[in-house]
Amino acid sequence: MADKPVSRTESGDVVGVSAAESVDVADHASRFAGWDLRMDQVSSGSFAGRLISIRLGGLEIVREITTQALIKQGSAWSGSLVFSLPLAASNAGHFNGRPLAFPNVLLSDGADLPPLLTSTQLDVVSIAVERNRLSSSLEALGERRAADFVAGHRRQNHCFSGLPGGLSTLQHGFREIYDQRDRLESAVGFARARASLEDAVVDALADILSDNAWNDVNGVTAQKRTVDRIKDYVFAHVEEPPSIADLCRYVGVSRRTLQLCFQESLGLAPLQYLRMLRLNAVRRELRALAAARQPISIGDVAARWGFWHWSRFTENYRQLFGELPSQTVQRVLSAPR
Repeated sequence: MADKPVSRTESGDVVGVSAAESVDVADHASRFAGWDLRMDQVSSGSFAGRLISIRLGGLEIVREITTQALIKQGSAWSGSLVFSLPLAASNAGHFNGRPLAFPNVLLSDGADLPPLLTSTQLDVVSIAVERNRLSSSLEALGERRAADFVAGHRRQNHCFSGLPGGLSTLQHGFREIYDQRDRLESAVGFARARASLEDAVVDALADILSDNAWNDVNGVTAQKRTVDRIKDYVFAHVEEPPSIADLCRYVGVSRRTLQLCFQESLGLAPLQYLRMLRLNAVRRELRALAAARQPISIGDVAARWGFWHWSRFTENYRQLFGELPSQTVQRVLSAPR
């Protein structure tokens, strides 16, 4: 739960500092107020997530700490651009079907956040900002090129590599902001304090846009297109899970080519990815049934997603999520309503 509610200014802007902790990726995704995110857990073990959000009307700064690799996709609030600056990461990830090295910065249109496979241990700051507001601020700073770039940045995705020293300075700056969290909780109630913090963030974004070369990663690679077709096919055949041979025939490639498509797009093997998708779908359905206080047959839900071998299913579920499916159900049922 948030430890302090947000409030509104006289102009109607939502402002405030809030924090939340989660032990389930679905709960974690739902903590992003005004966002619509879907997250699937990829790496094995119990999940822990923490969010600290600073909201300043048309600017939101979210520090997110997670302990398992996730595939994230969805959208932020309307009219926003989203910058993502990792502070710490245990390993590389994948963004829109391409390998992603640390500490690259990402920029996406908030209306369409493409698939992101995160590192297993991740500490990242995401800055969501109104496109027009940022463009005007950059224009006022004399950053015409950057202002024009963000004004026209629609349904696009970019990756910034930049110089390690420059990114280290930015990382330090955002850590300092969060080190002042206790003071910020009261300070954001004052217009001048909000304006000062917003100026500092815009300066940081201007540094990213002006001092770093950006790479367009918007186009869908042939490998990712194949992976996306397979994902859609699997969800269209829930009760009859296709085999690897079925999938090879469907997309018209060899088993070896299929493996390369998954490895290059996600860094995962096909069987690992497909099992992960179905286990996350089972967990999501069990949680929804429990939250609605509807009758639950774990075996029926598992079977519907193609898991017919009970002991193998429960072991795979426990390995991925760090708990048995019955424990997932019980935790939701015992949560306060």
